[in-house]
Amino acid sequence: MGAERMHPPRYWRMRAEEFRTKADNCEYPETRDVLRKVAQNYDELARRAARICTLESLDELRGGGPANTKPV
Repeated sequence: MGAERMHPPRYWRMRAEEFRTKADNCEYPETRDVLRKVAQNYDELARRAARICTLESLDELRGGGPANTKPV
């Protein structure tokens, strides 16, 4: 998937918060743990998306463009 089709970091942060809320409202400990793990995974996706956005911004500042984008 190209970066232009990637969800922005804010999307993944919102999903993480959604799952943390579900975990907080869950009465079953095992399910709560799974929901928290899912939230952590979404947080990681947000960090990766932010890194990709940062790398693309740096590339644009250096005069690169989509054709010059290197895989991360």
